[in-house]
Amino acid sequence: MIKHIFFDLDRTLWDFTSNSRATLAELYDYYDLRSLVPTKLTFISHYEYHNEWCWEQYRKNNMRKDFLRHQRFFLTLRDFGLLHRTLAKKLGEAYVDRSPKQTKLVEGSLETLEQLHPHFPLSIITNGFEEIQSIKLKASGIDQYFTHIITSERAGCRKPHAGIFKLAMKLSKCNPHECLMVGDAPDIDIAGALQMHWQTVWFNPNKETAELAPKAFQVQTLKELPELILQISQS
Repeated sequence: MIKHIFFDLDRTLWDFTSNSRATLAELYDYYDLRSLVPTKLTFISHYEYHNEWCWEQYRKNNMRKDFLRHQRFFLTLRDFGLLHRTLAKKLGEAYVDRSPKQTKLVEGSLETLEQLHPHFPLSIITNGFEEIQSIKLKASGIDQYFTHIITSERAGCRKPHAGIFKLAMKLSKCNPHECLMVGDAPDIDIAGALQMHWQTVWFNPNKETAELAPKAFQVQTLKELPELILQISQS
């Protein structure tokens, strides 16, 4: 029987891609980057490439959080011949300030939370930075649905490490078979939960494939979740 449902935040409930791109477009205009970078789309494309690389280094403990925040912009500017650490730091600070205040949610998020909240305790498990995730939840109007916000910084480890899931069980006072994880990353959210013998639902809007797919339930839209979770909890 499911007693607690845990959600990933970015790209599962909070539309990270849309919100990030909206912020980057604002920064492109605010800092008048058109003289350096031909178009907003070019700026965003180069940033996303370097951001992904920087996050991979962070996950491997090869890069500090404070350095990541401006290094991704430094590398982006470098692509266009500008070695400007001061501007990169300004962009990094502005991005961290503005991005979490964006409010676009993944389609179906609010309706799904409203349906589930009266029947299950809900919590967040995220690898995002502690101070940033709370801002996202409040700004987008969904903070009231969650009992616990469990971040990798709070746990001292990142998904898929077992430690963050153990902390979730400790806080929720639930056994493994009573926990359900919903997330978009099969190698992070789902793999981590499966190793702890949790129930899992892979939010897979793009119908991707993964080796663990037979072990996890799947939905392509969040609106499918309430009925599926009811079936799981009764099985």
